[in-house]
Amino acid sequence: MNRKLLTLAICGALMVSPALAGETLDRIKASGKMTVATEAAFKPFEYVEDGEIVGFGSDLLAEFAQDLGVEVEQLDLPFQGILAGLAAGQYDLVATSVAPNPERAKSYAFSRPFATIENAVVTLADDQRVEELADLEGLLVGSQLGSSTEAVARDMDERLKAEGGSGFEDLRLYQTFPDTAFALRSGQIDAIVIGTTTAGEFMNASPDTFRVAMSYGDPVYLTWVVRPEDTGLLAALDQTITRLVESGQLHEMQKKWVGVTSESPETGYLPEGAIQLQ
Repeated sequence: MNRKLLTLAICGALMVSPALAGETLDRIKASGKMTVATEAAFKPFEYVEDGEIVGFGSDLLAEFAQDLGVEVEQLDLPFQGILAGLAAGQYDLVATSVAPNPERAKSYAFSRPFATIENAVVTLADDQRVEELADLEGLLVGSQLGSSTEAVARDMDERLKAEGGSGFEDLRLYQTFPDTAFALRSGQIDAIVIGTTTAGEFMNASPDTFRVAMSYGDPVYLTWVVRPEDTGLLAALDQTITRLVESGQLHEMQKKWVGVTSESPETGYLPEGAIQLQ
């Protein structure tokens, strides 16, 4: 699908009336078509390349469509209104990476996670000094200036000091995440604090150069979203993800697109008060 067709698809989606009464999964199977919404702006999970939506999510969507035996109409839409469009029945499924935070979980239902993003400490592949937080004591650590992982790195340093240590030798901040990788590779610093997705990109680009030494803090689970009443569709989607987990194919897909593997928990990923837990 080229960019022009993607734009036309967006316009068409806005004119679709809410889904007719009845189970969405039955309607999808009867029509042989499933309409999904994606914000193709989150590389490597979903992004546009040569006019096509590609990424990890495209592979997952192909597996799900194959399991259902249907074709897919995929709309590239801005994230700001994508969940509201789902609630209004403009499409069947939000097939873009969404974290099930407490506010969203009051109104929407979330699939089993297909990936987990964590705050990672990355070192050179042949540097085995760091396995846990205490091992960062006295080391030169880097991160991106103004990023969420800068705040994580500062929290790690403060925790080391609160536990009686002296903390990092220094926290050095860089303009971009690739700058942190260059600094690490050139020996200017001992470790960097970045997200596991970014770590995977570095590891894909420079095999055998970096390693994820440890993770820190709460993970962020990536899921797809359906309306709460569409229990059949959600169960079918979870079944596809479970099949991929059990066969090992999900980890292969993660390695292909993200560069690192992550967990896909069956339980415990929904916040307290989530509508689908009621």
